[in-house]
Amino acid sequence: MAVLVEDVTVWGVAGIVYAPDTLKPVPSDGEQFTPVAYGDRRIPWTLACREVVALNGCTVVSLEDLAQQTAA
Repeated sequence: MAVLVEDVTVWGVAGIVYAPDTLKPVPSDGEQFTPVAYGDRRIPWTLACREVVALNGCTVVSLEDLAQQTAA
């Protein structure tokens, strides 16, 4: 199986957020990393581990069908 995606939007990052006044990590809601959107005031204080993207217009396809369509 594969997924065709119509639109990929860069949303933000996931990482460890630090408090600007204490420089200590801010506790997250039980998750390993906190998602922080670009434009969020916390972004300069976030040590990013992953980029977060939104996938829109997703269609599941068979790899066999996809190979046949592209070979034609």
